[in-house]
Parts: sequence; C-alpha cells; structure tokens
Amino acid sequence: MTDAYRIGAVYNALKLQVGLQFSKAFLDTLNKLADSADTSTDQGLHQLLLDVVLALRRSESSWRYACCERLLSDSQDEGRAAGAAMQRWGLEGQSKWGDGDQWEKMSKNPGMTEYVVLTLTLSCYGTLCKDKEELKIRGLTDLKNILDAVSGVQVDELMQVDVQWIPEEEGDSLSAMEVTMKFPELVML
Repeated sequence: MTDAYRIGAVYNALKLQVGLQFSKAFLDTLNKLADSADTSTDQGLHQLLLDVVLALRRSESSWRYACCERLLSDSQDEGRAAGAAMQRWGLEGQSKWGDGDQWEKMSKNPGMTEYVVLTLTLSCYGTLCKDKEELKIRGLTDLKNILDAVSGVQVDELMQVDVQWIPEEEGDSLSAMEVTMKFPELVML
C-alpha cells in the first residue's frame, strides 16, 4: 500500500459472526484451514479470508444466526482504531469460554454438536458496504451482501484477519441455549 493511497483513506474494521447448525464438513474445513493457512504473507492472509468466505457461502443452508459490527476511521488515525477494535474483538471472542476448562464442565451430548459460531474479524483500507450507513444483519440477504463485500477486499487493501470458531473439535457441544447466552448479539436469520 503506497503512502499516496493512504492519504485520505478510510480504515474499516469489521466483525462478522455467523451461527450455523453443526456440520462435520464445515468444522473439518475450518480445522484444515487452521492447519494449512499461510498467515505469514499478505497473499496468505487474503487467501484465508477468501477461503473462510467460501466455506460460509457453501454452508448457507446451515446459517441460523448472525450479526456484524463495523468501525470506520479516517487517515489521520492511521488505522489505530481499526487495530484496537480487532484486538478487542479477538479478546472478547477468546473470553467466551474462559480458560478452556469450561468445556469439561458443560453438560455434553456425546458426539452431538448442535451449533458452530464462527467469528471473522478484519481490518482493511476502504469502506465495506459503502451504501449502508449503519451495517446491520436483519436477514439472509444482509449476510450475503456483507460476505460479497468482504470477498471483494483486495490483497493490498487487507490489513488484518482473525478467524475464531466455537466449538473447535467434533464432540464438543454448543447448544441453542448456549448460543443465545454466550452470543446475545446474534440475531436469528
């Protein structure tokens, strides 16, 4: 990204959460991406972003809940607010299950996971969904439009990407009640 491009630029930070009915294939795809993604290069981060969007689009019939949050800042900020939002959202996502021991304390239905919640956060140059002053998900069309906008982010526009999902392993349980308790911001699609 050249300095000329950054002058007058808008920085965008986006948090997108999607709650899906459990699918072993979807969980396997996410775990494979986690094992194989090259996050050491800009191209690798961009490919990870596109692969996550593709996995979500292929799982459209499993979408049950979603929400998004967007932060815009100007060039004088130099992306600091976007970086801070990414950091805050990442810690928020990791705190949903404490130190990880809470999985052991939850009542489990062995071999049966009801839901997966994926959180995708990114920061980039430019404005995603420029035509929307307030970015909200009220239904499937809104989620599709946001995914389309995210898939349009170019390598040289992307600053950061983070992908988290709960549960991470097959056999862990995330019930509908746990989704609504841990993720009250999600809206039913």
